[in-house]
Amino acid sequence: MDDSAVQRRSAVGLLRGMGVQQLYEAADGHDALKLLRMLQPAPAVILLDLEMPGMDGIETAQQLVKEENCPSLLIASSAETSILNAVAGMAEALGLPLLGTLRKPLTRQSLSLALAHFEGAHVKGVCNAPSPQVEVPALTQALQQRQIIPYYQPKIRLTDGAVAGLEALARWRTPDGKLIPPVSFINVAEKNGLIDELTLVILDQVLQDLVRWHALGFNPTVAINVSAPSLSDRGFGNAIIERVAAANIPPASIVLEITESALVGDLASALGTLGRLRLKGFGLSIDDYGTGFSSMQQLSRLPFSELKLDGSFVRHSPDKWQLRTILEAALGMGQRLGLTTVAEGIETQKELTLLYGLGCEYAQGYLIAPPMPSAELLPWVGRERVRLQAICRQAASGLRD
Repeated sequence: MDDSAVQRRSAVGLLRGMGVQQLYEAADGHDALKLLRMLQPAPAVILLDLEMPGMDGIETAQQLVKEENCPSLLIASSAETSILNAVAGMAEALGLPLLGTLRKPLTRQSLSLALAHFEGAHVKGVCNAPSPQVEVPALTQALQQRQIIPYYQPKIRLTDGAVAGLEALARWRTPDGKLIPPVSFINVAEKNGLIDELTLVILDQVLQDLVRWHALGFNPTVAINVSAPSLSDRGFGNAIIERVAAANIPPASIVLEITESALVGDLASALGTLGRLRLKGFGLSIDDYGTGFSSMQQLSRLPFSELKLDGSFVRHSPDKWQLRTILEAALGMGQRLGLTTVAEGIETQKELTLLYGLGCEYAQGYLIAPPMPSAELLPWVGRERVRLQAICRQAASGLRD
């Protein structure tokens, strides 16, 4: 999609040379959307210019959200980098399957690298499709029957690749073995007074796993996400303290992750709850750091022990100087404040190498491991120890190179 016939012919020639046979052209957003609705099957990818008369590329991307069959999106423009980054951020926020952004003039190499990110699952997907929401009675029953279970995603220490921590992520396993993601039930729990119970159900199972792991000599910290409504309840903090003490697990083994957005409500109650938990020795992590609007103020007010950088800053950071600058500033501030620094959402070796060079201490993401049930964790640790050490050595050697 490009208003310049010359640019379209150039792109078509490059793509045909790469083996792409079925190609369609559009001069603006109106033509592109008409084609999209007519063609069966729908195109897999839209190569989208931004600056066009009529419906421009940004408007087209916004309209694509409403389409039943949404192709993956590849943005190509001669606009300045900051504009490309802003449009990419908009696309990701809208839930569009974004393959990347390219500077014009296009080359076969740049197109090939971008299309390598293509996933066939995007072709038939519905853009920004809402996750199915569950009913309150079903969720209540699931909590009573302990169908909500923790999946653990490992965190490694970047100096040696050791698995030093885990994040416990709630998953709903139905009796027939199906897994329901948290996006389908967390909001339901929050809006219907079930979120404290859900968090404590996860905590109880985490404590059982920690007792077993400690007996085997495996002593990770485990992070548990805490919701905003829970922080306003004084009894919630007491329940955590009592359960951990009853399990004879050191409070320092539990890290409570609190998002910035959770701290904009009843701040007085949150301060009291978090202060008591930190006083007892629990770790406190400010999660998704940088996605809220009062980061520095929260860091000065609350007794955090860990700063966890959101994956949106990590993703593509090796190729975008703006993201690198943000990462460097956030990590530097965390280090000066004496906070443990963790980066999540790491998917590539380049991202790991960059974070190593910036002094990040711990890393989490699919490059390391996906979330997994407790039964799979220790076998995974034994099986992957050498690989984890290798990717950290590679990060160190890549930095020297």
